[in-house]
Amino acid sequence: MANKDPRPFKQRFAMWLIKSPAGLRFSARGRTKAAALHLDGVVNETVSIPRRNGDGAFRARIYKPKGATGPLPIVLYFHGGGYATGWPERHHAIFARLMETRPCIIVAPAFRLSIEAPYPAGHDDCYDSLLWVRDHAHEIGGQADGIVLAGNSSGGGLALSTALRARDTGEAQVTFQMPLYPMVDDRAKNWTDLPGHLTTWKKEHGVLAWHLLLRSVRGQKQYSIPAYATPARAEDLSNLPPTLSYVGGHDILRDEVQTFVERMADAGNDVTFQVFDSVFHAMEDSAPEAEKSREIHDWVNREFARMIDSHCPAAQG
Repeated sequence: MANKDPRPFKQRFAMWLIKSPAGLRFSARGRTKAAALHLDGVVNETVSIPRRNGDGAFRARIYKPKGATGPLPIVLYFHGGGYATGWPERHHAIFARLMETRPCIIVAPAFRLSIEAPYPAGHDDCYDSLLWVRDHAHEIGGQADGIVLAGNSSGGGLALSTALRARDTGEAQVTFQMPLYPMVDDRAKNWTDLPGHLTTWKKEHGVLAWHLLLRSVRGQKQYSIPAYATPARAEDLSNLPPTLSYVGGHDILRDEVQTFVERMADAGNDVTFQVFDSVFHAMEDSAPEAEKSREIHDWVNREFARMIDSHCPAAQG
């Protein structure tokens, strides 16, 4: 009789997802079902974005307020899910709130997940999304000079990674960025140490998420973790877009996010940041009617409106 695999179930399940055709089909099924969902009260469209390296294409959802006159600011929104799971449609609620706060277009790509392909696959898809938006802004009714990068959790990390890359290449201009409680640091020593009953995103989740994302990098004989993979490793944080961000006090990401935004501010960037006490990871998503969640919604809506009014003046014309 074979010995029982000693690895924790979540790690064994993740390995099954990555290595078996059945696991990948299981992962893809949720995305297929989600792609059929629609956000009420707005125009729903799906486009195919070709990868610049010629390796196929990926879908993206576009949402537009009905009857709004353009050109409108474009929010390029990267979904959360620990880099390993998720789909754009899971964030319909925040898309609706943003569009109600200020008329804007949401472009939400279904980038490659780490269980499908590790770094840099998904990050490349996100950057290709930015260049696609740059080239098709007028076609979809948006402002080419009014592009906002946004995302939550791992999606926030992808927004920061994409902003760093755009700064370094000079290929696209980002008006401002909104990385919400972003995953930016793979080093567990920099995470907040919290009692297990206070947080939903735990250390073992973070360890597994970063393992899945960076397994190809760490599998090399000699390696260094790229800053585009983990923005906290970037040495130069100057000349980044104005930034709007927050994190919960009961989130193990609190310390890494707070350190990162302080570094951005010290580098001369315009940063608006808030720590919400007693808030756990993605609370506004999993418990949207809670008093603290409503406080977060109000703050994000107010600050998003201020950022749009300050940095996308054409939207008010």
